[in-house]
Amino acid sequence: MQKYSSFGLLFAIIIFFTGCMADMRTALIKEKGITAVHEKKGKELIDQAWKKHGLDGLAHHQTYRVEGMDVWKGIMGKMGKPWPEAKSKLELKYAIGTFDSQAVFLDGKRANTKAGLQSWQYYEKELDGEIEFKKLNKRIAFGLAAYQYFFEMLDRLRGAPIISYAGQKEFREQQYDLVFVTWGTEKPHMDHDQYMLWINRSTGMLDYAVYTLRENYLKFPGARAFYGSIQFKDYQPVMGVMIPHTQIVYLNQPKRKEKKHLHKLEVDVFEFDKFSIDELYPDAGIEKMGDNKPRLSK
Repeated sequence: MQKYSSFGLLFAIIIFFTGCMADMRTALIKEKGITAVHEKKGKELIDQAWKKHGLDGLAHHQTYRVEGMDVWKGIMGKMGKPWPEAKSKLELKYAIGTFDSQAVFLDGKRANTKAGLQSWQYYEKELDGEIEFKKLNKRIAFGLAAYQYFFEMLDRLRGAPIISYAGQKEFREQQYDLVFVTWGTEKPHMDHDQYMLWINRSTGMLDYAVYTLRENYLKFPGARAFYGSIQFKDYQPVMGVMIPHTQIVYLNQPKRKEKKHLHKLEVDVFEFDKFSIDELYPDAGIEKMGDNKPRLSK
């Protein structure tokens, strides 16, 4: 543990001074660019995975509710955690295809308090209090949005304007097709993130995704060099949709040993349409933004 934590701290110091920008492109894309053939193949791979995951079923639902335990590890975990505590039992509520959401902390110092986003307006509710809109808590807002994006990743990335096959990779004795996804231009830039999807060639499922973090709540100049990766496992069908009940996040690329992760979300409960969508819109006067997103770094 100490060795991994020290490495994470060293990495943070290095990027503080270099200020470089993470780039998800493989050598294939850097050399060939986005060709018509690779664009077609990349889109086909995402469409096939989307169907394999049963994500066409999302259109039949409005909301979902998650209960689980989220644990952040080590020095980097303490730096990066979006929640008040590094180990949190959470209830998360989401409106599909938006960023309208709520988190309820089920244990710890803020047990049974609520934090939410409505059209990127931030609010909190203490145990015996009323909902109060406040200055945006960038950490919690980032966590709410990021966790929702992970659950809906293939559905959201499927509509991105830049999609390209990016080669193949072997990892942990599995073979993967790589698909690159971004917006604006294929080259790294601050306005949009880049994603590299690892689709298992045997199962057709999304096992890993590597992604940049252009927009984050870390304050030092080198923060734009941060990137992360997520491992999706323990898929279970919920009303025909395959839901990863274990999500493991790593600093940089996925590690061969899972114990070297940054944080892990283990889902105990996942339910569609078990609460009224109106719960996510406490102020009826706020205009709905859908999946639009302001820049949190401003």
